Amino acid sequence: MGNFNKLTVDLISNILTRLPAETVLDCKLVSKSWNKLISHQSFSQSHLNRCLNNLDSAGASDGKFTFLFVNNNPLYAYRQFHYLEYAENSSSEEQPFHRITRMKLNPAPFKHYSVTGCCNGLVCLNGFYDNDGENYEPVYICNPITRECVFLPEFERTDDRGERLLTGFGYVSKTNEYKVVRMYELLKEPDSVHVEVYTLGSGKGWRNLGKKFDKDLDSFISIRGGGVVGSGLESICWQLKTGKVVIFELSSEMIYEIPTNFYTTWAYKLGVLGGCLSGTYYDKETDTYEILLLKKKTENGPFKWTEEFKLSCTDAHEWLALTSRRALLCCSKTKVLVHDLNSLSSKLLVDFGKDKRIHQAIPHINTLVSLKALGEENTKTMETTDIPREVLEAYKSQFEKQQMVICVQQ
Repeated sequence: MGNFNKLTVDLISNILTRLPAETVLDCKLVSKSWNKLISHQSFSQSHLNRCLNNLDSAGASDGKFTFLFVNNNPLYAYRQFHYLEYAENSSSEEQPFHRITRMKLNPAPFKHYSVTGCCNGLVCLNGFYDNDGENYEPVYICNPITRECVFLPEFERTDDRGERLLTGFGYVSKTNEYKVVRMYELLKEPDSVHVEVYTLGSGKGWRNLGKKFDKDLDSFISIRGGGVVGSGLESICWQLKTGKVVIFELSSEMIYEIPTNFYTTWAYKLGVLGGCLSGTYYDKETDTYEILLLKKKTENGPFKWTEEFKLSCTDAHEWLALTSRRALLCCSKTKVLVHDLNSLSSKLLVDFGKDKRIHQAIPHINTLVSLKALGEENTKTMETTDIPREVLEAYKSQFEKQQMVICVQQ
């Protein structure tokens, strides 16, 4: 340890909280004292606070953007998860770089998953029993770095309840609470939805808010885990067929609608870009995408939709991040690209292949947030991979050809 033994605990902690989460876990092996320091409940929160403070308005940490990709795999009975890092260095002489890492997040007994949401390194998954995806629910929350996970109490599917759910996952910074939201309808009340909330570590399970929202569940376009956080609000948002947006405010647990001033209803797709709620309109005649952001012109003013940019003649259809160099991270059906809005040129980052269509792409950061420290008594450790060896070898060979980094988190 050398001179490190002369450093105070506070100074060592200050240094370690500045390191990436993966590196911090390696540091636990350095000594018993470091292991004890890093394992303390307060350290993970200090490390998270440092990570969040380093995020800029575009959602990047020191110029690095990170995302979790969910890829369909029709050949095998599970979905694949990949973690992508893209770093845009501040120096004009340095070239941007990227790497992609395979993650194992598939718990039994479910075969298929979609991501309900990612908050501060925690990933909430909807589970599917079959290919149809009709019976699904938020079942699982994990931290892929610490390997901690917890299964949520299942939705009681009684004869008077509809099969489909509307779900979301979000974070309240003021109270340091993580909340999972699910909405369902009663068959005898088809024109309203009921709301339940699960707060991690509360010990109260699913709470029925005793509130109903006067909308038919079929009126929501983003029916499967469409919750997103944006516009500076700690909220979960869904899109309605009418063109309006439904917002569930996490702190007050109130639900309400906001107008979109869109020209049409079905032609717009809701998303998040640069920490703001975004709306994308596609004009088939001109093959042009128009991207709008929901922003406030003044601190106390109302939210308004404003056009951010337009794109023409591109294979990309989903926007992930807008960098300081006016480079747009985006994806098509199977590829991740960087589109330069100044030169109007595109560069390929990742090609997953024709059999691995991108199902979802969600901002995600690696952290040390502990489910156990939050109060989840039934926290477990994620199992190691059970993916067939021949499948792993096939992907390893393919990704090595593309000079990508592949590993299964242990």
